[in-house]
Amino acid sequence: MKKRTPRSGMIYTKLKKVHKSLNTFFIFFVLMTLIALGIVAVDRRQIFDIPEIITTTLETLIVIFVSYGLATLFTRLTVRYILNYFEEFGEIEERILMGKLYLGFVYLIASLVVFSVFGITVNNIAIFLGLITTGFAFAIRDVILSYFIWFILLTKKPFKIGDYIRVGEDDYLEGQVKHIGLFYVIVTPTPDTYDDYFKIPNKLFLEQPIKNHGRGKFRSEFDMYFSMDELPENLPAKIEALKEKVWNSIDVSVSFFLGSDSDGVKITVYYQSTYERRDQMRHQITGMMIDELVKADN
Repeated sequence: MKKRTPRSGMIYTKLKKVHKSLNTFFIFFVLMTLIALGIVAVDRRQIFDIPEIITTTLETLIVIFVSYGLATLFTRLTVRYILNYFEEFGEIEERILMGKLYLGFVYLIASLVVFSVFGITVNNIAIFLGLITTGFAFAIRDVILSYFIWFILLTKKPFKIGDYIRVGEDDYLEGQVKHIGLFYVIVTPTPDTYDDYFKIPNKLFLEQPIKNHGRGKFRSEFDMYFSMDELPENLPAKIEALKEKVWNSIDVSVSFFLGSDSDGVKITVYYQSTYERRDQMRHQITGMMIDELVKADN
């Protein structure tokens, strides 16, 4: 039995949701078709006298329901094979995008079949779609913008599912990317529990800077301030000794830089860590700094 990887597991979960939605749509189209056929049959058997305009409308709806019902059934039976066919096609995001494009293509074919049954020419279709698209695009321009940003995120890939990102500067949002949707990107600061998360609107990614930490180690930093009367004696030598102790104790690449700003004298610490261990590393380094620079001097 083939072992399911986290990547294939995510696709499997997505596929289950697609199947569930398609099943719902198919049942809806079947029920609507049966109801419309029943009403038309009642009229033809002259059980009840139903106005002609209603029966004509129902016959039109039957064509529509049958066309989209068959399209839904077809996609339900084939979408798994389409996703499996593109299994080695890039990352998860690309496979999700290909699946959505495939669904859209099938329903486009169903729409063209409906138009052709009603005798609508290609020119009429183009004019009609042009008018509808113009008005519709103006009414839902924010939705369309979100869609195009979603498309850009999946194709240009400033980040991928599983990456740790930071969005914004001062009031920033940070965490692991769990889902890239049509309207929101879901980011969680607690990947292990997934209890809390942010739903970041797609348009924010065009307005705010994005920092991608990746999935491995990345550089973090923090400052420790001292007042003038708290400065340890022989501070540069103690910083070198501290660096050696940190390297030997917690096996992390760390650098200390002595500087100052309007808030006072400070030591800026740069260190490499994964997102999960970043806070733990910071606490450990801070504790060792207090022991070596503050307590040892007292």
